[in-house]
Amino acid sequence: MTIRNDRLRRLVAVFLTLVITLTACAPSLLNRTPPTPAIPPGLPKSTQEQLSDYNLVVQAIQTKYLDSNLSGTTWQAAVTTYRDRILQGVDNTRFFDALDGLLSSLHDDDLVVIRPVTSTSPSASSNVSGTFSGIGVQVALPEPNMNRILVLKVYAGSPAEAAGIQAHDSILRVDGQPVKYTDRNNVLSRVRGPSGSQVTLTIHTPGKANRDVIVTRAPITTTSQSIVERLPNTNLAYILPDLTDAEATPLDIAQGLRDLSNPQEPDGLILDLRTIQNGNFPFTGLLELFVNGHVGTLYTRSGKTPIQITGKNIAGSQIIPMVVLVSDQTRGEAESFAGILQDLGRAKIIGNRTPGSAPILLPVSLPNTGAQVLIPAGDIRGVKNVSWYKHGIQPDIVSNQDWETYTNQNDPILTTAEQALTR
Repeated sequence: MTIRNDRLRRLVAVFLTLVITLTACAPSLLNRTPPTPAIPPGLPKSTQEQLSDYNLVVQAIQTKYLDSNLSGTTWQAAVTTYRDRILQGVDNTRFFDALDGLLSSLHDDDLVVIRPVTSTSPSASSNVSGTFSGIGVQVALPEPNMNRILVLKVYAGSPAEAAGIQAHDSILRVDGQPVKYTDRNNVLSRVRGPSGSQVTLTIHTPGKANRDVIVTRAPITTTSQSIVERLPNTNLAYILPDLTDAEATPLDIAQGLRDLSNPQEPDGLILDLRTIQNGNFPFTGLLELFVNGHVGTLYTRSGKTPIQITGKNIAGSQIIPMVVLVSDQTRGEAESFAGILQDLGRAKIIGNRTPGSAPILLPVSLPNTGAQVLIPAGDIRGVKNVSWYKHGIQPDIVSNQDWETYTNQNDPILTTAEQALTR
């Protein structure tokens, strides 16, 4: 069976955008899952609720996780260890720590616990349209040997912009305390805070000395801000998707291409995916703009399904010479998208090798504790049947400069892309 555009949207949406609540009585899970230990009677209600949520996570991993080889003693021992810890009685913070420990036993950074955000600790960043309270940035969390919060985007009119913070900056300290990889799951809670409160951040801008800035948190209103423009002194189109409203992103880009093509169509197109990490990446909608026909295959634990795209030629979008920019910060479905265009020979890929964080993620909502667990449950591969999951994409033109070594004012990757399209 082949997945065409409408079916692909529905199928991929199951993994990408639908928040699913798995229940302990779901027959499809229980029929394929080893028996789950019963919750002992007489326990406090909070412990029973935590164990119920814990069982949902274990069941989901054992039935949906891409890597089905969970028979090893490490995983089974971890399941028992952290269940016993919960049985001893813990608050929700320590329960979430137990979930972190369970997932860490599988050594897969794409297995993630998203802790609930309270009304008194609003997000420092957001990929959802609307209003929230914070400093107004989108960030990447610390990585091994990289003890910083990396700024990917600064919202226009935000407190961060007023404080002089820019994309490519790194946050090294929060209120004097260093940012550490070992605290990556909690570090943003130190940046967060109620509107009107202040936070002191130590900022590093590439090529400049570290500096301290005081930022007053405020309400942030996010609106879709995809950029479709002609680069100065060229006839090249530059596209930077904004996923605040991911469903509208392909429509915004299509309209931008129409507007840009009047009176003259661009000679080339640069699609910038260097900071795209959103799980709501409009995979199908963007593919329709640039490719047509069989483009790859969707692999899950239940099998594989070919992917067929019916393309739309918007202002020459199907045939215009194309470059896609990627970086060490390009994550998720954006990696698969870039890989498909590379495999088809539709676009040249320029930038850094991507990290291989390219699975389709299944969000599992935990009804009792309010957390959510993301599980790699699908793998999209191109026509060459190469998996980018855990391997990443090797660009056609590789840069030795990553995102935090340059600025928007001095962007060597963009310069290389211009040269590749104008030679």
